[in-house]
Amino acid sequence: MPGPRHDDTSPEPGADADDDLTPRSMQERAYMHELGARVRTLREERGLTQQALAQAAGIATDMVSRLENGHYSSPGLRTLVRLAAGMGTQVAAMLPDLPSATRTAELTARARLQALVARASTDELELVADLAAAVVGRRG
Repeated sequence: MPGPRHDDTSPEPGADADDDLTPRSMQERAYMHELGARVRTLREERGLTQQALAQAAGIATDMVSRLENGHYSSPGLRTLVRLAAGMGTQVAAMLPDLPSATRTAELTARARLQALVARASTDELELVADLAAAVVGRRG
């Protein structure tokens, strides 16, 4: 009997929270957020509620919500096909382009900074804000 299924988007048991800060995981997270935004846009353009789309696609409403909000880490092809059919479009219309190397570096840096800021104390946030102001101020 096969063991539990692990895809490479879910952390291994016992993995540190910092493992989620790898460039690959940050890129995947950014891609999933963009996918969700595209699904929401397509759904809204068609005047559908999340519930109506879920019903048309034959999936649970919470799956549509989680996908649109970037909380669905690995929707299967069957789910994407059903969503596309429920909106009368092709799967390709929902899929974002892969970011360029420059965009990937920017997304990675922004995601890393957001993760660090989320863990910072108030004093550390003040210091980060001062450092950011000094760095950005050098350009102008």
